[in-house]
Amino acid sequence: MRTVVKLLKRLRAPFSKKKNKRGDKSRSDTMDFRDIGQREADVKKTPLVSSLDENLRRVKETIGNSYDLSVRYSLAGPEKVPCAFIYIDGLVDSTTKEDMLRVVNIDTFKTGIKELHRGEIYETVKNRLLTGEVREAEDLPALFDAIFLGDTALIFDGTAKAIIFQTRGWETRNIDEPAAEITIRGQREGFVENIRTNTSLIRRRIRTPNLWIENLIIGNLTKTEVAFAYIKGLAGEEVLGELRSRLGRIDTDSILESGYIEEFIRDSSFSPFPTIFRTERPDRVAAALLEGRVAIFTNGTPFVLVLPADFMIFLQAPDDYNEPWPIGSLLRILRLLSFLVAIFLPGVYVSVLNFHQELLPTPLFLTIQSTREGIPFPVVAEIVLMDVTFEILREAGVRLPRAIGTAISIVGALILGDAAIRAGLVSPGVVIIVAFTAIASFTNPVFSMAITGRMLRFIMIFLGAAFGLLGVQLGLLLLLVHLVSLRSFGYPYFAPFGPFIKQDLKDAVIRGFWWQMTRRPKLMGFQEPERQRTGQMPRPPRWDRNSNEDKKGGEGR
Repeated sequence: MRTVVKLLKRLRAPFSKKKNKRGDKSRSDTMDFRDIGQREADVKKTPLVSSLDENLRRVKETIGNSYDLSVRYSLAGPEKVPCAFIYIDGLVDSTTKEDMLRVVNIDTFKTGIKELHRGEIYETVKNRLLTGEVREAEDLPALFDAIFLGDTALIFDGTAKAIIFQTRGWETRNIDEPAAEITIRGQREGFVENIRTNTSLIRRRIRTPNLWIENLIIGNLTKTEVAFAYIKGLAGEEVLGELRSRLGRIDTDSILESGYIEEFIRDSSFSPFPTIFRTERPDRVAAALLEGRVAIFTNGTPFVLVLPADFMIFLQAPDDYNEPWPIGSLLRILRLLSFLVAIFLPGVYVSVLNFHQELLPTPLFLTIQSTREGIPFPVVAEIVLMDVTFEILREAGVRLPRAIGTAISIVGALILGDAAIRAGLVSPGVVIIVAFTAIASFTNPVFSMAITGRMLRFIMIFLGAAFGLLGVQLGLLLLLVHLVSLRSFGYPYFAPFGPFIKQDLKDAVIRGFWWQMTRRPKLMGFQEPERQRTGQMPRPPRWDRNSNEDKKGGEGR
């Protein structure tokens, strides 16, 4: 391969020289046949030198004729030492950048630097003039990492270093309520694509110095900033050590969304169940951190990963905790039953009609059979046909523009369902079952778990068509065995049911009163199990009627 590349260079060399003679410099500058690996290796070997012109030449040679690269030349101090500001236009805050330019250009300070010692201006500017977070870069990789994050590099002639100061100020989306996680009663703030904004939203809710946030850069080309937050003394050190190890092993060119990281670090990659929870709500992340979990923030995405995760966290919503106990518990039970209906109802319907007709009352069975007269397909084909049709309509409604997506999905389902019944392709009972199953799947507050339920539904349909209710029971048994065997960073996925943890049942199917939940999850917050003091059950005041009457009588006398 290298021989071919060298041969191409020799063949194109005369062409590039001819272009150079004509003065077409842009064409000759871009004729570079090095692959990305070679270019990255060459940049890593390039240190900064004391010549300003040479440093700028190397920078421009590496980044090419990029129109957003800005280089501002200046003369520092009364000694007029040449220097240059390097930044990426659109990533920096213009006000901060102009302030730094004015600081370097002022002539009021006298440094006493002679022409032969102009390198000392570097230390003067860094120590006396620049304020805020200032650091140094001694090579091109460190300089590029800084300017691509929105910082500005200041290079002086006569110094083989660059001053890096923060000027980050790109445009971000306003903080608003997440469209996919709407709550009736709760906070209306959601994460955005800026990682600093997202971590600040957590700082506002958990105001303790024990909230630690560690960061790292992942992605050889994207250089994506990733941070994970935890409460020191609550989160398990084993979980933190395993997380650092898994994040450190990621070696890829690009990390564009938190889903990339999720697949690199999750347990049981082939399981349909999500073992890492993701959310756009700061209140849910704050609640998870207070239980001893860890949150992973990725720059460029509003979705934050929470781990370890368990099965019940995917069926819970903020309304469960914000509403009074009876309402929150009822909503959670309703959501769990809907999830089971979305998985098992079509399979049970197929198995009963094919193998267990005696389970239905005779009038109901005769009614269903009468509606199926003339249907050319078996009931399993009807169910699969309508389920697939509804999934296509649902996906089309999501991908279409919001103004027409909902209308297309609803009108399409009504029209296709009615047309299929009139054409004699499906029976009305099948349409009712599929529609009810689809509505039940919408109650799941987490998209990843809802998708899992929709996938498992097809498996249950085929098991019910092949083996009847025995096949559905077999599917349920295999499902439970699989859930019990799953782990999320060592934490049992199906806790508190498998293994059975009695004290954690207060926040499982039925939510207990807030004054009852005095302890954190047993396996999650074991370092500090006590969440609040006991004995906070509200009690109305007890008035001693006789003593009040005695006081009134005494006052009258």
